[in-house]
Amino acid sequence: MVSDRMAIVLALLERTSTPNSTGGGLSMTACAAAATALGVDGLCAVVGTGAAGTVLAFGAQAVSAELEDLQFTLGQGPTLDAAATGVPVLAAELASAAARWPAFIPAALQLGVNAVFVFPLRIGAISLGTLTAHRAAAGPLPAAQVTDALALADAVTLTVLHSQSDTGLDGQPGPGWAAPATYRAEVHQATGMVSVQLGVSLAEALVRLRAFAFGRDLLLADVAADVVARRLRFDEEDR
Repeated sequence: MVSDRMAIVLALLERTSTPNSTGGGLSMTACAAAATALGVDGLCAVVGTGAAGTVLAFGAQAVSAELEDLQFTLGQGPTLDAAATGVPVLAAELASAAARWPAFIPAALQLGVNAVFVFPLRIGAISLGTLTAHRAAAGPLPAAQVTDALALADAVTLTVLHSQSDTGLDGQPGPGWAAPATYRAEVHQATGMVSVQLGVSLAEALVRLRAFAFGRDLLLADVAADVVARRLRFDEEDR
């Protein structure tokens, strides 16, 4: 059974996600209340997977978005594992998980994140994305808060589905959504360009992009932007 605090959050999400509502998405009020109910510092929803995914950060927005940026750049982390397996990934003490995510852990700790809890957004066997909660303090989520988080993930999944018919003229989510980052489509485009430049597969081109970003301490999104803008060509790197 969900807590009274989470019941209020779920009711708020239901009101703001209905087709006739004025919110039309994940309102900042609901998201802040959700983070409080779960006892975490920030929450981040990733709708879609891979290069087509859209990051919707709320709560401690800067840290939430950067945490997702790191995982996407490095190609490893609890969010990616939860998306791939379809089951929650509860990393209560990141410092002890260095063997599992060797590149991600030091960067996450540097952000001040010591615990990450990821819940898939799913309808049956269909994966819509993930909901990630993070916290500066290490330690597990109590069982009651895990129950709350699972209920929240179900509610966010329904909100995502409702929002698909509530987009503006530019195709972006309605005003209730926290600022989305759609850079992943640009990564997809850059991957294709690098594939052509080097004559390699798309999979290898994405590996090259990630290696370039990691080796220079850059975000994958920034490297992709340079490739798409033709400021960077990979077939000229060794010249």
